[in-house]
Amino acid sequence: MKKRRKSRLVLKAAVICLLSVFLFAESQHSLPADAAALPVNANASQEARSLLSYLSSISGKQLITGQHDYLESPDELNNKLRTISGSYAGLHGYELGAISNQSAEEMARQRNNVISSAIQWDRKGGIVAMTFHQPLPGTARTWKNVQTKVTQEQFDKYVTPGTQEYNHLIADLDDVAVYLKKLRDANVPVLWRPYHEMNGDWFWWGKKNNFNQLWDIMYDRFVNVHHLNNLIWVWNPNAPNPYSAPYATVFPGLAKVDILAADIYDNDFQDSYYQGLLALSGGKPVAIGENGQMPSAEVLAKQPKWVYIMTFGKLLTEQNSNSDIKTFMNANNTLTLPELVKNREAASK
Repeated sequence: MKKRRKSRLVLKAAVICLLSVFLFAESQHSLPADAAALPVNANASQEARSLLSYLSSISGKQLITGQHDYLESPDELNNKLRTISGSYAGLHGYELGAISNQSAEEMARQRNNVISSAIQWDRKGGIVAMTFHQPLPGTARTWKNVQTKVTQEQFDKYVTPGTQEYNHLIADLDDVAVYLKKLRDANVPVLWRPYHEMNGDWFWWGKKNNFNQLWDIMYDRFVNVHHLNNLIWVWNPNAPNPYSAPYATVFPGLAKVDILAADIYDNDFQDSYYQGLLALSGGKPVAIGENGQMPSAEVLAKQPKWVYIMTFGKLLTEQNSNSDIKTFMNANNTLTLPELVKNREAASK
């Protein structure tokens, strides 16, 4: 029994390795520049097309500053950033996942507050990003249920049509789509980054050998059923550190991804994390989806193709001094909100 089990594990490792090599080799064929700037959704809105084209155009030139806020207080930390640095970030990150054990009514109120803020932010000329920390479908709205452990066998049920688990998943997707439609109807393009850090094992969707099925289910539901043509699809793994698998093992492929981002913490902006994402990108934009500490000018000089960065929540002041924040926000190659507005206006002429 032990020998047979060991053989199965060796075979599984070999398959994953071969898959990584195949995906890496596939990604070496860069797309033409004009194709890399086109959304994967052929019916993408004009606003989404314009935003993605703009992000592609600043690669290697400028970095858009960003700040994430929580569902319960969608403007708190971006306002704090402005107080410290003198300017808002160019990108405002929002949360649509309900993880505080709130009632359905409270969740709806909080999500509507997020949507209202996002629409106002777009009208100011800022960029909207949305995160979705989804509790395990069919369970209570708690952070514990976002991080609950499920086996591969259990996960398979959530991506198998006809199961109770699959029905719970679809119900969750349909529920959050209601709010994304409000942004669509207001002509707000959204950097949509679901199921991030999927190459780690701390979320229920993490380190699953068929993660792509989950991505495809959401993509199909949102694009072909709900017609959320305002979404720009951001695939966002964790930096492949000792706790995270290589990027390629969970990559859905260029046909379902508009932007590739990595979450980088502990001031660990290794060049391999940057180069590895570029290698998969086929020329599409790359970004830092989450960070704690802000990168230094030296890091950004060596990694110039990041197009935006998003400091996560309260880590803004927990991991950066006021001096560090001011230095980063006022660097020559970073774009705050006023600078972003001017830059986009100039680019559109």
